[in-house]
Parts: sequence; C-alpha cells; structure tokens
Amino acid sequence: MTQEQTPNESKEKRVRLIRPSVVLLCGPAACGKSTFARRLFRPTQIISSDWARARVCDDERDQRFQTQAFALVHYLAELRVGLNRLCVVDSTALTQHHRKEYLELARRFQVPCVVFVFDVPLEKCVERDRSRSRTVGRPVIERQHLAFGQTKTDIRQEGFDEIIELGEDDMDNVQIEIIFRPISQPPGMPGRRPQGETRHTPRPWQQGTGRGPAVREAKPPSHVHPPGPSRGQAKPEVRPESSPSKAPSAPATGPGQAPNVAGPPAPVEAPSAPVTGPGPAPNVAGPPAPVEPPSSSAQSTAPTTPSETATPPATPQGKPIGQNHS
Repeated sequence: MTQEQTPNESKEKRVRLIRPSVVLLCGPAACGKSTFARRLFRPTQIISSDWARARVCDDERDQRFQTQAFALVHYLAELRVGLNRLCVVDSTALTQHHRKEYLELARRFQVPCVVFVFDVPLEKCVERDRSRSRTVGRPVIERQHLAFGQTKTDIRQEGFDEIIELGEDDMDNVQIEIIFRPISQPPGMPGRRPQGETRHTPRPWQQGTGRGPAVREAKPPSHVHPPGPSRGQAKPEVRPESSPSKAPSAPATGPGQAPNVAGPPAPVEAPSAPVTGPGPAPNVAGPPAPVEPPSSSAQSTAPTTPSETATPPATPQGKPIGQNHS
C-alpha cells in the first residue's frame, strides 16, 4: 500500500491496496466519500452505512437504528474478509470505538487496515449538502466537522497500516491498484468448514420438503454396543408376570371321597328340577363321579359334613342304593 506520483502529472496519486483488506472512509457528511467510492471501487466491494440503515428500517435517514445498521455492516465485512474479498466501509468513522471494531477485525484475519481521510473545508461540505436530494442540514455537518478535527489527531496513534489523506483537489486524481494476496483461513473463521462438521450433514433439500427424497434414519455402526449394563455387570433377570388369580389348591379329601382335580373350576349350571319322593335332598351338581362305597369302619371313624358326604342316588321307592334294609 503505497502512494506513487507519475512524472507527467505530479497531482495524480496511485494507491496500492491488498486484497483482502479493510478500507475505511473517514470524514464528515457531504465531503465526497460515497462519490469517491463509486468511482474507484466495485459496487459489491462497498458496504455503506446508509445502505445498511435502509435495509434494516426502510429509511436510510432514520438514526434510531444505528446499532442494528452497523451490526449489519460489520457482519458483511467479516464475511467478505473471510472469503478473501476487499471491504470498503463507507461511513463517517468519526468515533474511536467505531474505528477500533474494524481494526480488531483486520487483526483477527491478519489483513491490512487502511483509512482514507477526507479533509474538505466546512463550507464546501455545506454546499454539496444543499445540492443533494437527501440533505442532513448545516448543524449536523458543523458538529461532525468539529469532531473530524479531533479525529485527524487521534487516528495516527490507533495502529492503522496506512493513512491516506485526501484534500478537495486530490479526490479526482487518485488511482487505485489492487493486488490479490489470499490469506490462509484459521479454524473457525467464516467461509471455512468447522472441524467437527462432516460432509454427511443432510442438505436442506433432504429434509422432506418435497424437493428431494427424505433422509432415512441413520443406523448405528455395528461396532457400537447398544446402551445397557456394562460387560462386568450381570444382566437383570426377567421374570414373567404372575397371573392375577391362581387356581385354589385342592382341599384334603377324606376316605372314600373323589379327589379334586386341579384346574379352573367348571361353570356352575342352573339347578335341575328336584327329584320327588321321600329321601335325602337331591344332588344339584352335575353328573357325580363314580364313588366307591365306604366301608363300615370308615363311616364310624371319619366325621362327615353335609358338604363333604356324597349322597347315593335315590331309587324309585325312595330308598338309597347300597344299604341293607332287611
């Protein structure tokens, strides 16, 4: 970044800039910064604060959204530097805090930071402001021109790589030469893939939006063990759930009684018509199981209850079978 003068024209200034680099245009309103930038740089290389303010709040003259507008300017400058592009920031750059942000940005990317200082008389700025369609007014220009006097002194101690001062007669005689020297992007800078990101990340068209096939669910690799107890721990024993109700155990039977077969109880049928004639009460249960006649010794020793004693079937004469009635 040097300034050269040709032998034929002593007033012509040739400025050499490095791409990528950060270039600031510093000066009060209506000093000719935007006209200078449009003549020597590409429109895509210029990031204007007025342009950003219009994109944020639809009005480039609305000063209430300065924070949001300059956040957009800084964001675009950071993206462009990360892609090895030249950034020309078109703003007044009258505050040290504003200039420090772009100095730190250039140091972080290890690129040059150059500032053009437009030293134009106050009356010339006011005259240019009156001829523009969008005016800011004389009081604003006077206030900015007063701050600009202090800026010219402070800017020399702030650490810029080059300070290029331009007077009113110099702006039409400047020629810009840009030399491309790409930088190696350190990890984490814009325009570089983060280290943890892989190329297998699903693209937006793969999210089932209708513009392409949906991404299938990724299966875990075969060498990865499923979550569960470690190899040193014993697997918990899985016991089958017990049934809500168990079949009742068979009651103890006395001599001469039929054994109770285990299993679910048979459904109880409606009682049949009672048997007429004298004799014991009819058996309302289903067909009785064959029962051996008890011996006389078993009848005398085992106490019986009505619910446990099997009643022999009745004969037509009302006498039980199996007993001697002689």
